[in-house]
Amino acid sequence: MKLVDGLIWEFKGRQVVRKEGEIVLAGANPSAEGEDGDEGSEECVERGIDFVLNHRLQEMSCYEDMPTFKAYCKSFMKKVVELMQKNGKSEEEINEFKRKIQAWVVSLLNKDRFRQLQFFIGERMAEGQGEGQVAVVEYREEEDGEVPYLMLVREALVEEKQ
Repeated sequence: MKLVDGLIWEFKGRQVVRKEGEIVLAGANPSAEGEDGDEGSEECVERGIDFVLNHRLQEMSCYEDMPTFKAYCKSFMKKVVELMQKNGKSEEEINEFKRKIQAWVVSLLNKDRFRQLQFFIGERMAEGQGEGQVAVVEYREEEDGEVPYLMLVREALVEEKQ
């Protein structure tokens, strides 16, 4: 996880293949049932990006249309600015956010880059039960191949109490 320009949280993901519903986290304990705990049951396998599967994100192809994505960004930025004002952010902080977010959106709208992006929303948002931000996933070429990165706007994240 890395904060870029004080604006975007980037989460590095990886492609996984696992039993459906199985979430494997670093340091987790293996099942005490042993290998025959699932004997007699049919096994379903799911493939995808770990953070997409772990959080049951839903891909939204409607944002792959540039005008639709621009309209979403305009509406989203307005809501984030309202949230920042509500949370007592200064006018200077808000203007800095606007400057940075506009530059980030323009960089996403570069035709070559935009075609490579995927867009995801949370399960509740997909069901129409709440609002949230669209998670942008971009594949980047690294030494070990293409690596997915999930990008979220920091100011739009709301900490949930446990």
